Amino acid sequence: AIISLSACSATKSNIDKTAELEKIGTLVQSGNFIYNATSANPLRVGVLNILPNGSGQQLRQLSPGYYLSVTKDSLKVHLPFYGRSYQAEMDPSKAGIDFESTDFKYSYEKSKKGYYIATIKVNNQKSADKLILNIYQSGYTTLQVQSIHRDQMGFYGKIEAQKTDILNGN
Repeated sequence: AIISLSACSATKSNIDKTAELEKIGTLVQSGNFIYNATSANPLRVGVLNILPNGSGQQLRQLSPGYYLSVTKDSLKVHLPFYGRSYQAEMDPSKAGIDFESTDFKYSYEKSKKGYYIATIKVNNQKSADKLILNIYQSGYTTLQVQSIHRDQMGFYGKIEAQKTDILNGN
């Protein structure tokens, strides 16, 4: 009896994993998801040493509320920035990677190893030209933000289905 229970448990686990894979695939293919960043990784070595409580580690844990929201016709980005900017903003409130756009191109492909690579090419934004997401089967995602005006930034987090309160700015 014990053997049959563990066999059922393994089957249920495989079903759950398959359902999660399908869910992630649907989110990526639809281009309609939210990425919640949990940590930031500035690609310029030593940049976090100058911050208060800087420990010399490159990876910085983030408080909740940093995200990238993608829909078919809009892009909302609210992420921190640590690094060198080659064209400084006059308004200090615009120091992060924080913008909304309807002028972007979303594309994706599935890698040979089974994860998705989603690329967002943004037009007319100083803080980000290209966003590259590596989306793994569990929903765990790495994000690389590229800009010609700033150092590159890396983020770690997870994608999930959209929530209407973020789309409405709440």
